[in-house]
Amino acid sequence: MASELDIARAATGLAMGLRDFCSWSDARLPYDGQDLPVTLLSLWGRGAWELQAELAQYAPLVVQLEAELWAVLQEGFPGWWHYEVVEALGWAIADWIVQHAGAAPSREWVSATLLQLAGQFFTRAPQADWPALRAVLLRHTTDPSTVLLPA
Repeated sequence: MASELDIARAATGLAMGLRDFCSWSDARLPYDGQDLPVTLLSLWGRGAWELQAELAQYAPLVVQLEAELWAVLQEGFPGWWHYEVVEALGWAIADWIVQHAGAAPSREWVSATLLQLAGQFFTRAPQADWPALRAVLLRHTTDPSTVLLPA
């Protein structure tokens, strides 16, 4: 079972990815600023708390997938999950919001994006672990094309 701290770390990573998008993406869109004509929050249009809640709702999904993947590995993770997957998911959600005029992505889109990021991440795992990792990823989707880890 996921601890509250694990869920908090995942929610924080999602928020950090969103902030990184604002600072480092080609959009160079500020997160907030009363004197600025367009910010991520102004595009979002629902307030800062609501934007953080939009991200945080996916933290349990992230932690559940992380735990399931960890359980089938023969060795540890091949990199930094929270930086390379969780923050990247926060970035992708921010990009979605910008590309879709402030609309939130669907849960299905977020789940598919998480599975794609996880699959890419685990291509660096030992190939002997790939079948078990792929099986975990496939349990979370009805669309096998979202799982980028080779069979």
